[in-house]
Amino acid sequence: MTGTDEFVRLLNQGSRFCIQQNGGSETSSVYRFLPPPENALGQVDGYFDYQNPCLTVRRVQAKDEFFDDEPGLGRLVFLLHLSGSRRIELGGAHQHELNRPTLAVFYQPRGLEKRSVWRCGANELSLSVGIWPERLTSLFGFYPICFPDFSGSGGHKDEAFWYSRPLPYALMSAAEQVLHPGIHPMLSRSYISTKSQELLCLSLSTLLSDGEFVSRPDLAANRVEHLKTVVDANLKNPPSLSELATSLGVSAEDLSEDMRNEMGISYVQHITERRMKRAMMLLEGGSIPLKQVAYEVGYSHTSNFCTAFKRHFGSTPKDARRW
Repeated sequence: MTGTDEFVRLLNQGSRFCIQQNGGSETSSVYRFLPPPENALGQVDGYFDYQNPCLTVRRVQAKDEFFDDEPGLGRLVFLLHLSGSRRIELGGAHQHELNRPTLAVFYQPRGLEKRSVWRCGANELSLSVGIWPERLTSLFGFYPICFPDFSGSGGHKDEAFWYSRPLPYALMSAAEQVLHPGIHPMLSRSYISTKSQELLCLSLSTLLSDGEFVSRPDLAANRVEHLKTVVDANLKNPPSLSELATSLGVSAEDLSEDMRNEMGISYVQHITERRMKRAMMLLEGGSIPLKQVAYEVGYSHTSNFCTAFKRHFGSTPKDARRW
């Protein structure tokens, strides 16, 4: 099993920065990465815990133009670029210049190299929080719908992802607290862990409040998948299309169009279809009273359920028990 030390070694594989371990435990460690002295001054301080959010503080000033490479490990990174400049290249498809306070969120697939480039005289002050995408759900209780499915089931595992926007004041203020903590040394480890999660929360809050970000066309399939999951969990009383659209940061019209493009049916048709399939499963299960089946799939009156069932399947619920 990969531990923190092995993870850091893999993360720095091929890098021109020299690693110095400043101390730590089996689960979390503090590292310093020094740039080649002929190229740059400064250091990168990393607070690493293989399983949990990892905080990195970067202070670099380039003597001449130089670059550094980082192999792809399948990490999602929230980068708070505070000042200075750097160019980030994710494979051949993504090249991004950071030269003003910016929140950048990117996913670096396994095997895809990330190159950082500093021009002669450039300096950089930045913080970043890296995390395994699957850890987002365990940390926050849900997977943010604003991201593609980096698990691979949605087909995005091997694709790089990048999104950036001006750095909000709340994140700038939180970053300044990390840079100038004023905390007792005995509490520094706990403080860094707490602040890493705070930066993660504030970054996610910024993205979830960004209408342009959450309504991106490439998220249509994610939105529809989320809709299907919510409907199946609430067949007795599913939310309205408007309520779902609001929770996803899009209009009801756009969400309805997403459904028709992905599934070829309307929201109401989907609810009816799922109710009927659930009812058929319950009926085939045997002895559940018809009134109870109707209730379980959202019908207050058995007669209305029977009518809907016959319209959908062409036969009555009683016939279904004999199938």
